[in-house]
Amino acid sequence: MVMNLIYRLYKQILCPLLAVLASASYSCVSAQVFNYDDSYPGVDYSSRPLEDRLTRLMAQVDAGEVTLEHDAEGRGYLDALLKALEINPTSQVLVFSKTALKTRFVTAATPRALYFNDDIYIGFIQNSRSVEIAAMDPVVGPVFFDFSQRADQPIESEREMSRCLRCHDTYSMTGGGVPRFLLSSVLANPEGNIVTHEISIITDTSTPLNRRWGGMYVTGTHGSQEIMGNFVIDDVAKLTNIDLKPNGNKADLYGYVDTSPYISSGSDIVALLVLEHQVEFQNRLTRLSFESRTRLHSNGSIAEEEMASLTQPLLESMFMLNETPLTDTVSGDPSYRDYFQALGPFADDGRSLRELDLQARTFKYPVSYLVYSDAFNALPSEVKIYLYGRIRQILEGSDQDPAFSKLDRESLVAASAILRDTKPEIFN
Repeated sequence: MVMNLIYRLYKQILCPLLAVLASASYSCVSAQVFNYDDSYPGVDYSSRPLEDRLTRLMAQVDAGEVTLEHDAEGRGYLDALLKALEINPTSQVLVFSKTALKTRFVTAATPRALYFNDDIYIGFIQNSRSVEIAAMDPVVGPVFFDFSQRADQPIESEREMSRCLRCHDTYSMTGGGVPRFLLSSVLANPEGNIVTHEISIITDTSTPLNRRWGGMYVTGTHGSQEIMGNFVIDDVAKLTNIDLKPNGNKADLYGYVDTSPYISSGSDIVALLVLEHQVEFQNRLTRLSFESRTRLHSNGSIAEEEMASLTQPLLESMFMLNETPLTDTVSGDPSYRDYFQALGPFADDGRSLRELDLQARTFKYPVSYLVYSDAFNALPSEVKIYLYGRIRQILEGSDQDPAFSKLDRESLVAASAILRDTKPEIFN
């Protein structure tokens, strides 16, 4: 009993403290990984066989079914990975703050490039010996990998069970957290170092645009709306009276960074808006999955009142309830916009939940395209049955929660028609 108490104190108090003071030792982070298995026995985060997109690709590579070409003079396996994982290069986002695992390579002149689709994210850093990959597994949620860029060794990816979770945990190793994807906004200098923590925040769709995308490059127009993108603090005097206007509405990054080492020349604002929604949705989905599986594992069922509480955050993200409205038109790279909208699925009349608005809000219809995702479909049946019932009520305008009453009725009717054609099980 005494030993158990000592262990709990070590894991919950001393270990996180040492992690902060010493940039997190391996043993401390490992303890947190195992804590997922202790706290959420219905998930088996560290031991369940993975089904994410990268794991499936690596099985094909090992079986000789897929070959990945290496570019020895440039980006290594990056181009081949994007093609094999069905990630469009126009999704590129450039991050110059040292918020990556391999921070020594990231500066304002050599930003990290992020590429993504619905369920996987790739981080490419110049001169790094590996590519950082995060994937959304249908059951265990966010999983993290280091993919070797060395052509003289067999192609391999190593699952990261320690270093990545220093940051990619909801409560940063204090217990009770779940793995997460992470978007932050900071003010950084030319070396990529954060110059002040007063404006360093984790962002989601409720974050005002003038607090988003600090430490990132942003291409595209946003009218009178201000953003924190493209703001490199080369003089601390800029912190006294921050002026964001000169750094906004950039068609390209000329004068900021040489983009020739990268696949694309931009860091698209529309891709960033989509990314913001996607990360928020997936993080809330992960929390719901972990909590509901654990309760079902322990109790066999979930009371309706508890089910309502567990599912509420995801429903708010699904219907984009807390999204900060756009006050001016946003326009980005047509290539990314066309690619994203073409993914469907499409209703019989050609409409899709992926249609973008970009005038008053990000999406034209206030229901997330991630309702089709493997992770959503993999939720326990009891949870999906409850969610489907709430979704129907919200679409019909009969839901008892007044928070959803502010949604535009015409848009909900259109979204309902799209879902009847593309996900009819909701209405069965």
